[in-house]
Amino acid sequence: MQGVGAGGLVARIGLAVVTFAAAVAGVVVATEGVRFPTVEAPSVAFTPAAVRACSTTGAYVTPEPGSVGVPAGTQLCPSGTMVVSQAGAVLDGWDVRGGVIIDAADVVVRRSRITGDGSTPYGIYTTPAGSVRIEDSTLTGDFAEAAIGDDRWSGTRLEITGVTRDGVRLGEGSRLTNSVIHDFAPAPGTLRDGILIEGSGALVEDNRIEIGAGRGSAVRLTGTSGRADAQHVIRGNTLGGGGYTLYQDQAGGGRTDVRITGNVFNRDAEQGPLRVSPQTVVTDNRFADGGPLPGR
Repeated sequence: MQGVGAGGLVARIGLAVVTFAAAVAGVVVATEGVRFPTVEAPSVAFTPAAVRACSTTGAYVTPEPGSVGVPAGTQLCPSGTMVVSQAGAVLDGWDVRGGVIIDAADVVVRRSRITGDGSTPYGIYTTPAGSVRIEDSTLTGDFAEAAIGDDRWSGTRLEITGVTRDGVRLGEGSRLTNSVIHDFAPAPGTLRDGILIEGSGALVEDNRIEIGAGRGSAVRLTGTSGRADAQHVIRGNTLGGGGYTLYQDQAGGGRTDVRITGNVFNRDAEQGPLRVSPQTVVTDNRFADGGPLPGR
């Protein structure tokens, strides 16, 4: 995918001030009044205090199997939009209003809620310098593009709900596993997809993606770029809704690096469960009631 730097993205969304507020007295998590110019500029580096977990969240414990989103009872610290430019930063236990821009490698976002207020294109976005692992987090609200976007990100045990546009956009080397995307809140007539695959080497596995009625797809593949050693795999998901629940558009129709296998489809698509290229490998998929899928 074509990326932009942190400064350019901040300028594009017109963000003027970022404020980080601690949930408890005596915990300094960043400096108030950090200003972003309206031209290209380096992103703002976190201080060590801003990198550490929210003090009220407690030690991280891997949640029970089947858990998605912020675990019940987790105490979160409120924050405005964050720009992360420190490699290896771990953000744990934040309640972000706006978005998180990842401008450094090997960042972790964990046990956090990101709520879109219309001020950011994405809830979590990677610049060309960024990569991130997202765990046990919830994304909801108004994002102009998608809850998560661009290259080099992975997400597991996420809940994405009530978003106004796409759920996630998978760029180069991105993946989503063991997560739930459901109950969209788009404007009437808006095209939205649960998962939009744009790069190479995407993995979509063991998720539940229910787009609901209307335009769009639970999973849509687009684009013609790809590497023979970077195959898309869409495996073991429960998928429902949309025009076609799983759709490969004309631009992506010549790809030979896509495998769609072992998925379960609800019978609630307006036009059909899937429409893909003859070159795409499609095996062992079925309807939720056990019935076979019709031809592609």
